[in-house]
Amino acid sequence: MGVQGFSTFIKKKTPKVGIVIDLLYESKKKNILIGIDGSSFIFHVVNQISKMNSLILFRNYTIEFFQVLKENNIQCCVFVDGFNAFDKQDEHEKRYIQRTGIHRKCADESILDTECKQISHYPFPHPLFSKEFKIILNEMNIPVFVSKFEADKDLAQWAFDNQSDQLLGILSNDSDYFFFDTKCFYFPLDQLSFKQNSITMVGYTIDKISNSLSIKKSKLPFLAALIGNDQTKHIRGNKKFGLKNIQERVTYIINLVKNQNCSDHILIKEVYFITSQDLEKIKNSIKFYSLEPIKLNDEILLDEISNSKFRKSIISDINIFNNKRKESEKNLEDVLFSMSGHTSRIYNFSKLVYPSEYKTHRHCFEPSNVSFQNSILHFTTILSSHLLGLLVEIPDRPITKIIEYVTDSGSQLLKIEYTPNYLPYTHHQCYSNQVSFNQRLYDFCKLLNSHSYYCTLSKNNTCLIDPINFDFYNFYIITTLNFILSNSLKFIFKIEEWMIDTIILQSLLLKNNIKMDFTLQNDMFQPLYIGEFFLVTLRWSLDLSDAMALPKYVISNGGNGTIQPTHFFETIYIHPLWRMAISNQTNKLLQNPYLSINDRLRLQFHQISPSITPLIVNQFTFIKSQLCL
Repeated sequence: MGVQGFSTFIKKKTPKVGIVIDLLYESKKKNILIGIDGSSFIFHVVNQISKMNSLILFRNYTIEFFQVLKENNIQCCVFVDGFNAFDKQDEHEKRYIQRTGIHRKCADESILDTECKQISHYPFPHPLFSKEFKIILNEMNIPVFVSKFEADKDLAQWAFDNQSDQLLGILSNDSDYFFFDTKCFYFPLDQLSFKQNSITMVGYTIDKISNSLSIKKSKLPFLAALIGNDQTKHIRGNKKFGLKNIQERVTYIINLVKNQNCSDHILIKEVYFITSQDLEKIKNSIKFYSLEPIKLNDEILLDEISNSKFRKSIISDINIFNNKRKESEKNLEDVLFSMSGHTSRIYNFSKLVYPSEYKTHRHCFEPSNVSFQNSILHFTTILSSHLLGLLVEIPDRPITKIIEYVTDSGSQLLKIEYTPNYLPYTHHQCYSNQVSFNQRLYDFCKLLNSHSYYCTLSKNNTCLIDPINFDFYNFYIITTLNFILSNSLKFIFKIEEWMIDTIILQSLLLKNNIKMDFTLQNDMFQPLYIGEFFLVTLRWSLDLSDAMALPKYVISNGGNGTIQPTHFFETIYIHPLWRMAISNQTNKLLQNPYLSINDRLRLQFHQISPSITPLIVNQFTFIKSQLCL
């Protein structure tokens, strides 16, 4: 997010501070290297595509963008976020409240849009976009650096370490980059214009900003802290000065710093009613913008693709509360910070680095009239609670407490406290193989109400489950749908069998890479909402799977541990198929209880009957046989 109001201020300032740069033109004159803030890029792309929850549209746009860079010999390094930053808890809570309100507003509008007049109601990328983004970059051989915490400081430090004529700048939408002295341009993504043969950007440097404001470059981090960055904007003593809006406040504080004739401490008191703790927070937020030169004892890695330097990430130093880390804990972190796991977003594992009392929050696309007790968030609490439980040391279990913020009906904020749910083991025992593969699968299936599926896998517990032939796709689809079905009686509308059939069919079309020429159709509430239930459940399933070392075990034994989020749920597919299923419900032949699955599918989705191959029918039949309908 960055420094509140500053981005708008500097972009509107006259004379113009930013410089328009044609990236492809510059690439013809010299080799170019750019750094990209991955999280900002994901949000930017979903705001460019017509359906914000479409992984296919996201994938196509992302591949096209990076392909243009490759074709013009523009090298790039992408940085993505890791764990939640401890000093930004207030900012995360504010974002949660804002996003929850937007989610609920959009869900309410979707319910009221009974004629489906709007192309898209979904407001944000769901967590699986992050996984898909890293998969795309890996496929395209583009270097990805996963930061320990939020990526902004690491990306700025990388730019500072790679000062050269080749390094052009950083792409992001985080206004903190206006205040880092990276010796290169900062390009805001909201001023990026991308067409097939054209990429133009507006670049800002700290020197031009300093000159424009008539404030010394060395004082700009101080200015950022006073205006309010992610660490300081939530200080309770923040003064309003009787001003009408944020822009007036930004202008007021800039003038204070520009005309400063007192100590920094006195000026801080001019802006904040501060405690000693607040003062320390302000000082730390100023230090945040300091970039350090490489020292002789720094361990440096050279990326051969971009020919740029990285400071080696020492994962063992990541736990600031406990430096004695077990090997199995490092193994989990190795999975989280690589491509070998299934993790939806690393921030779900932030409990690894924080003390016994841990604050978290969850939100999803859900109408405002749904109470917490009947919400997707409530249904999936058992999954998130077991994930957190796996991350807690057994001796620490009696003192561990989770504080979570959720919403009740009417967007009322609820604070709930609970101890995690615990299995007899932790992630340590899973990563050191002290827990059998069968036992882990049994516990996973039991947790997602899929005991009968486990019996199929283990042949009624009479054999060891083979990791080499283990099918993660079936595993996640079956357990996710069983979990949804087990909570269906509390859901806000009846989940009928044809709805489940539609979800299974669309996922099989995706898995088997059967390209459908569906036109973009406007959103319907039912598939959006049941799709949200599916995606939220899948998100926690992927994270639980990593905490239990399931992909790691399969991969280490020669099995296929890869998955692709685009194979599970896609809005471009679900809406046309949903409409087909609804329109064909009047067909009396579908009422025949003796109808084969093959005939049922071809009647229910006769418009795409040629695409329903024998392979898809066989896969559909197996998945359906494992569901507790």
